[in-house]
Amino acid sequence: MRVTLLGTGTSTGIPVIGCTCRVCTSTDSRDRRLRCSAFVEVDGVNLVIDTGPDFRQQALANNIGRVDAVLFTHHHFDHVVGLDDLRPFCFDTNEPISCYARENTVAVLDRMFPYIFRDGSYPGVPNLELRTVSEPFFVHSRYDPEHVVEVVPIPVDHGDLPMFGYRIGNFAYLTDTNHVPDDSLNRLGGLDVLVLDALRDRPHPTHYTIDEAVEVAARIGAAETWLVHMTHSVLHEETDARLPEGVHLAYDSLVLDVAPSS
Repeated sequence: MRVTLLGTGTSTGIPVIGCTCRVCTSTDSRDRRLRCSAFVEVDGVNLVIDTGPDFRQQALANNIGRVDAVLFTHHHFDHVVGLDDLRPFCFDTNEPISCYARENTVAVLDRMFPYIFRDGSYPGVPNLELRTVSEPFFVHSRYDPEHVVEVVPIPVDHGDLPMFGYRIGNFAYLTDTNHVPDDSLNRLGGLDVLVLDALRDRPHPTHYTIDEAVEVAARIGAAETWLVHMTHSVLHEETDARLPEGVHLAYDSLVLDVAPSS
């Protein structure tokens, strides 16, 4: 499995428009953060996790040529508004791109994009299908149905919003959360790689702080944990240097190789 973190920043992106703080003006490329998204290549199946406002730029920068399905964590603007940029991935096959999400997110996407999911009124509308999920499910390649991968939704909370993280083999992706219920923690044993929300040092009502994320990472016990969704109060070099062994600050276009499940 190969995982590319397309974006690792919070909803404003970094640098923040008009800001001259030390992170927004940093010359370290790791301090430039697009909105959170990931690309997972596993067993001949290509999965995107979330399509935020930077998705087109991310797809071009990381040479994404094929998408078989999208896994949506939740329906906040910075995770879904780039959905229409899936259109070019529909040009070379009539097979639709399935968009998997929790029921509440499916309902919002249906309202946000009626020209795609209801009336097909827009010329060249992307061929997408909304799919509500709550239990583990299988995703097939749109080009070769023999290639299939199992995806396990992981219920987490983003403040008072119930949403999903996802586990694929020995990899799990948990963005935008400040609470992982015990039942979900029990589904996260034996991970090689965990990607986990860590907004900043100062407390926030809907995101883990960096210290809180480190504590959760210790409970989950993945071989490696990579922190994402950081604000412009987090200077990469400084923050990464104080993290414990096995926990790292992620950055855009970071590639993670994950061993296959045994």
